[in-house]
Amino acid sequence: MTESMARQKQFEELLDTYKSLIVKVCYIYSSPQATVDDLYQEVAANLWTGLSHFRGDAKVSTWIYRTAINTCITWVRRNRHASLNTSLDGAMTIADDTAEGIERERRFKMLHDMIADLLPIEKAIVTMWLDDKPYSDIAAVTGLSVANVATRLHRIKEKLSKRANTQEQ
Repeated sequence: MTESMARQKQFEELLDTYKSLIVKVCYIYSSPQATVDDLYQEVAANLWTGLSHFRGDAKVSTWIYRTAINTCITWVRRNRHASLNTSLDGAMTIADDTAEGIERERRFKMLHDMIADLLPIEKAIVTMWLDDKPYSDIAAVTGLSVANVATRLHRIKEKLSKRANTQEQ
């Protein structure tokens, strides 16, 4: 197997393994001007470019988070006028049409809408926290200190809680 074929295989395995993580990050930053698919392609291109430079100093998942978040944040900064997507069309299908399932879907939509209104760095922090990533991983991806991640996450939770209480009243 040639070196380029091995790199291609490694890249395909990487995308296959981490597709849901990449899609989740892209979804949070998507808008009508940049669909999840558009952002996914941009992230994939950046992963391909960076793959040969990845030294393994960080965990692969941390490197992928960093690449995906930085790619999406860069897009948002270049396109500040674009509004973020608050639609959940096709993002989540609830097969449970019971009252409990409908309530769970309503709360999921409300959470997504509130996260969509956060600043790009706040989205990165809360998305990784919701994925149960340790503060050290969040710090590595965002470039913040662990203490700063903890402080910002506390403030984000307060902000989301206030918004949730306002919306439920």
